[in-house]
Amino acid sequence: MNNYFAHASPQFTLRTKSQIYSVDINLNLDHVSPIEVRDISLADILCTRLVNCDGFLLTDMFKKGFAVWNPWLRQKRLIENHGYRFCGLGFDNSRSQTGYKIFGVEFCSDVSGKLFPKVAIYDCKSDTCKFIVNASWGQDWRVPQLDTIVSLNGNLYWIAYDSKSYEHFIRSFDFAKEMFKTFCLVPCHEDFGYAQLLAVFRGDRFSVLRQSYMTSKVEILVTKHKIEGNGEAVAWMRFMTVSIPNFPSLQPDCFHASRPSYFVDNNKRLFVCTCDETGHACIYIVKGHVFRKIPIDSVVDLWPSHLSYIPSFTPIPFGQREQ
Repeated sequence: MNNYFAHASPQFTLRTKSQIYSVDINLNLDHVSPIEVRDISLADILCTRLVNCDGFLLTDMFKKGFAVWNPWLRQKRLIENHGYRFCGLGFDNSRSQTGYKIFGVEFCSDVSGKLFPKVAIYDCKSDTCKFIVNASWGQDWRVPQLDTIVSLNGNLYWIAYDSKSYEHFIRSFDFAKEMFKTFCLVPCHEDFGYAQLLAVFRGDRFSVLRQSYMTSKVEILVTKHKIEGNGEAVAWMRFMTVSIPNFPSLQPDCFHASRPSYFVDNNKRLFVCTCDETGHACIYIVKGHVFRKIPIDSVVDLWPSHLSYIPSFTPIPFGQREQ
C-alpha cells in the first residue's frame, strides 16, 4: 500500500462552505468518467482554508484552532487555539527525526503603519505551542495570500511581490531557525502581472505557473535542480508553454475566487483546478494546443477553494494524546 501511494498521482481537494471533496483524475483521458469526486468532509468542523504537507491536510478554523487529518485513514486531530490563522505544516529539517510543526501567523501594524508578524508554532509531538512576538519579517513585504503557501523539505514557501523593485521573490519560513527569509528571485515579465502560482514539482523542485493578462498565454517554469538550503543557486527553465487562442483566464476577476491550483505530469500535460466565469468549479486539462474543460458538477457551491494533493497512507503525526 505504501508503494502504491509513493507512485500515486496528484489529485485536487476542494473546500466549499460546508463540504470538502477530493477529485481524482483518471490520467487515461479516454475513460468514460475522467474524474471521481469523493466527499471527505470532517464532522463538526467548519474550515476556512486548506493546506497540505506529505499527504496530511491542515485546515484552519479562523482563530478558533485547526485540525490535521489524513482523509485516506479517516484520522484527525483537533487543536483549539485562538488569535492566529494556521496556514502551514512543516518540520525542523536540521533534526534527524521528523517532528511536524504547525505554523500560525497574525499580522499587526506598529504606530507607523508598518506590518509585523506574530507567529505561533505548534509542535505535534510534544503537544505544545511556542509564540514569537517579534518575528523578523525583513523588508516591507506584502502580506502573503495564505492559501498559496506550499511546504517542501520541511520549510514553508510562497511568492511575494516587492512593490519597490517590481520583482517577484519566493519568501520562506524556516522551522529550524524560526525565521522568515527571502529564498530566491522568480524570473518575471511585465505582461504576466501578479498571477504567479507556486507549486512543488516532482517532489523536490519548484514550479511556477503564470498567465499573461494581455494574451492569456501560460508559462510553466521549473527549477533545474532540487531545492536545498541555498536559494542563491536556484536556476529556472521554461518547462512548457500554452498558447491557445481564446484560452480562458485561470484567475477569475472576482473577490471570492481563490487562486488556481495545478500540477503537470511527465507527458507535459497541465491539469488546473479553478472556477470559471460563473463561479462553478472545473478542471482544465491541456496538452499541446488542445484543452478540455471538465465541470465538477457534484460541487454545487460557487467559488470553492482548492489545492493539489498527493494521498498518503502515513498516520497523522501526533504524540500520545488519544486520537
